[in-house]
Amino acid sequence: MLEGYLFSGLYAIICLALAFLLYKLGVSKKITRKIVHILVGFEWAILYYFMGASWQFLSVCLAFSLILLIAHRKNLMPMISSDGDNSPGTVYYGLAMSVMATVTLFLPNMILPFGIGVCCTSLGDGLAGLLGQCVDAKWNIKVYKKKTIVGIIANFTVCFASAMLFKHIFEMPLSVWHCLAIAVLATQLELFTGRGLDNITITIGTSFLTYLFIAVESIGNYLLPILLSPLIIVFAIEKKALTKDGVAAAILIDIIISITLGNVGFLILLAFFIGGIFTDKIKKSCKKTGQNENKKNECRNSVQVLANSLAAVVCSVLYFITDKRVFLVAFVAAFAEALADTSASGIGALSNKAFDPFRMKRCPPGLSGGMSWIGTLSSLVGSALISLIAVAFGTITFNEAIIVTLAGFLGGVFDSFLGSLLQVKYRCPTCNAIVEKKEHCGKPTLKHSGLVFVTNNSVNLLGTVFAVLVSIALLI
Repeated sequence: MLEGYLFSGLYAIICLALAFLLYKLGVSKKITRKIVHILVGFEWAILYYFMGASWQFLSVCLAFSLILLIAHRKNLMPMISSDGDNSPGTVYYGLAMSVMATVTLFLPNMILPFGIGVCCTSLGDGLAGLLGQCVDAKWNIKVYKKKTIVGIIANFTVCFASAMLFKHIFEMPLSVWHCLAIAVLATQLELFTGRGLDNITITIGTSFLTYLFIAVESIGNYLLPILLSPLIIVFAIEKKALTKDGVAAAILIDIIISITLGNVGFLILLAFFIGGIFTDKIKKSCKKTGQNENKKNECRNSVQVLANSLAAVVCSVLYFITDKRVFLVAFVAAFAEALADTSASGIGALSNKAFDPFRMKRCPPGLSGGMSWIGTLSSLVGSALISLIAVAFGTITFNEAIIVTLAGFLGGVFDSFLGSLLQVKYRCPTCNAIVEKKEHCGKPTLKHSGLVFVTNNSVNLLGTVFAVLVSIALLI
C-alpha cells in the first residue's frame, strides 16, 4: 500500500511540474491544462495496480480533490486553471474519481468500468480539447458552442479505442457494439456538458454504462434511450421547442416510456418528436395572414407535452405491469393520434380554406374544429407513419398497424369534433376575429362559444384517449 501512495504522489508531482515548466516557457494555459488533464488519468492505473478497489484508493482521490479545491480557490496552480469562466473543472475531476472510488467499495466489479470512465474523461475529453485548439479554425468547423468537429472525432475515436483496449487487456465481456456505445455516450456528454462538469458526467456516465453492459444482460433493450435521450433533449432546448417546465415533463415521459418499453417505446416517442418538429417547421414557414394567429406559442410547455403523451404513458405502464399486448398496441395508437393531430394543424396551415363539418360552415384556417383536405390527408399520413415505423421494428403486426392507423385518424377527427363544439373560443372586440386566446390586438377577448374548462390541451388529451379506446375496442 505504501508503494501506491508514493508512486501516485510522485506521479502527480511530475505531471504538475511538467505543466508548470511548459507554462513558464510560454505555453498557453489552455494547452498545459489539457496536458495535465490527459496525464492525470494514468493515476487510475497506478492506484488500481497497488490498491485495487479499496478505501486506500478512495483516500488518495479525496486527498487530491482537497488539494485541487484549495489550489482552485487560492489560484495556486495557474498552469491548470481555466480562462474566463473560472470553472472548477479540475476539482470536478477529483470529485468524480472520489465518487467512483466510493462506489467500488460496494461494487468491487465496478473498478474496471471505472477505469474506462477515467480514460474517456482524461484521454478522450483531454485530447478532444487539445486537438480542437491546435487545428486551424479554417479546417475545424464548430459544431456546438465551442466544440469542433476535430475534437468530436478525436474524442469518439479515443474513447472507443480505450474501451477496446480494456476489453482485450482485462478480458472484459464487452462487444465491439458495447465499445461503440460507450464512445457515443462519452462524446455526447463531452459535447453537451459545460463549465467543467463533463469531468463528472463522462467519468460516472461511461463507468455505469460499462458496468451495466457487463452486469445486466437485458441492457441492450434500453440502449437507444440511454444514448439518444441526451441528444434529443439538448436539441429541443437549443431549438426552443420546449419551455423549461416542458423540458422537465419531456424528460419524465422519456424516462417512464424508456423504462417500461425500452428501445421499442423510445423509437415511437422519437418518431413523434421528429414528426412534430417537421410539421412545426412547415407551420412556421407558412406566412399567410391569419393562418396561425389562433395557435399558441410554438415553444411547448409541460401541459402541452403531457396533453399529447399522458395517454401513451399510461398504456406503457399498463403493458409493463400486465404484459398484455393490447396496451402495447394502444400505446402506439396514442402517439399515432398525437402525430395525426399535429400534422393536421401544422401541414393543414398550408391550406387557403378550412371548413367546420360539425357546424357546417367555413372557418379561418388554424381554428380548432376546422378541417381542410390537406390537413385531413396529413392526419391520415401521420397516423400511418407511426404505425409503419412500429411494424418495421417488430413492435406490432401489419394487421395491428391497420387498427392503429384507423384509431389514430379517428382520434384526430374526434379532436376536431371537440374543438368545434366544446372547446372554448373567444371574440376579439377590436377586429371581431374568432380566436382561442384570452387576449388579441392587445386587449382582452370576450367568450364566444364552448366551455371555459375545455381548452386546446384538454381536447388533445381526449383525442389520444379516444384513439386508445378505439384501438382496444377493435382488438378485443
